[in-house]
Amino acid sequence: MLGRRLYKTSMLNLFRLGVLAVVIFFFNDFYLETITAPKFQEMLIELPNRTFLARLMTFFSYHYAYPRDLIAFMTTIIAPAVYYAFLRGVRFHEKAFAFNRGIPFLNHVIKYEDVKRYKLFHPKYAISMHLHNGDSFVIADNSVERVIAILDQHNIPGDLGDDYTKIFTNFKRVVLFVLSFTILLFIIRKLGNFTY
Repeated sequence: MLGRRLYKTSMLNLFRLGVLAVVIFFFNDFYLETITAPKFQEMLIELPNRTFLARLMTFFSYHYAYPRDLIAFMTTIIAPAVYYAFLRGVRFHEKAFAFNRGIPFLNHVIKYEDVKRYKLFHPKYAISMHLHNGDSFVIADNSVERVIAILDQHNIPGDLGDDYTKIFTNFKRVVLFVLSFTILLFIIRKLGNFTY
């Protein structure tokens, strides 16, 4: 239906760094909670030698015996981080492209005939595509030259203008969303209503 896959965009490296910071923040909280747990302390006391390797194996055997926190951490922090940092992206095919709206089942397939024009927002990182029905999509990638080449192959007119305002507005929204979600999850976690 879509033809052979030509290219898949990836998350901007700056956003990947933000995702990594969130993962490190929550892993630190996860680790500190694990080593202060009374059952972990009991397992640690029983160790004949307290080398790093022995403590690490105790950490894993604790989570093997009590997997609820590890499963919650993996499903609420690690799985979304891997998905958004490495798997999510706009997939360009021979006949159409699939725009990812955040969750895999919300993908939106758009044929190249439906694209009216594109506009460059940032010389290296972002473009917007405007459709004949009035919809528009912002695509951010570490290198948009490949996306522009695919659009040019399909004779889609483009504007290489200097309008950077919308991309900075979207960037602010993403940063605000990540920060607010992190703070909300941390507050819920500290109130005791949610555990990993």
